[in-house]
Amino acid sequence: MKKSILYLFLLLALPSMAQYRGHGGHGPGGSHETASSLTIVAPKHQAFWLFVDDVLQNENAVHSIRINNLWPDEFYIRVELDNPEQECIGRFVDMRYPQGFSIVQHGNLFGFEPTQGNIRPELTMNVMTEMPLPPMPATPSTPQIEIVQPPVPEPVHIEMGMNPRDFDEAVNLLSKESFDDTRLTTAKQIVANNPMTVNQIAQICRLFTYENNKLEWAKFAYPYCVEKNKYYMLNDVFTYDSSKQELNEFIKGL
Repeated sequence: MKKSILYLFLLLALPSMAQYRGHGGHGPGGSHETASSLTIVAPKHQAFWLFVDDVLQNENAVHSIRINNLWPDEFYIRVELDNPEQECIGRFVDMRYPQGFSIVQHGNLFGFEPTQGNIRPELTMNVMTEMPLPPMPATPSTPQIEIVQPPVPEPVHIEMGMNPRDFDEAVNLLSKESFDDTRLTTAKQIVANNPMTVNQIAQICRLFTYENNKLEWAKFAYPYCVEKNKYYMLNDVFTYDSSKQELNEFIKGL
């Protein structure tokens, strides 16, 4: 039992490689609530870079940092460790109040752990956000020969979902669970911190023995799916048409 709990803790700290769902209307001036702060501290032998919503905050690796002026909203926090393996961990953080985390290591895996107490960070700064480049100054125009170029196709955006290596570890852990209900509880905790593709959700769905657990998992995982337009593909994992219909009605009601 203790070993399962340790595996669960480590999996909850695994970073997601996908772009998470967009925040609605957050930004300075988007709320009248007081701005908050985020503090991250690592062991003395471990330095790191911090990303807030994929924006790098510190140019040089540090052992601790405090980010101020975070407006009340949910942010995706990612830490890239300065080590040969370039380990990376991430999670969503609700910044309606000050938050603090320690970077901890168990075996070969890293994770976040809430921290308490007065921390004096190595670096304190306001949050960095992406800023548009200023427009280039106008220059006198000269006659040009217009050359018609063929349209450039837009790049295809591929949703990545959970990192394949991390996903394989999660499936292996779920496969070892003895009871369907315990497997369902663990799967919910994993997807809440690691958004998945529809194929990854379907693969976990097939691990459940009972139809009602498959249906409950499919409903719970829907908000964390990065390919909601393909969720119909889950119909293949159900035995009964009534389950397919119930899932469809659930999605329509959201």
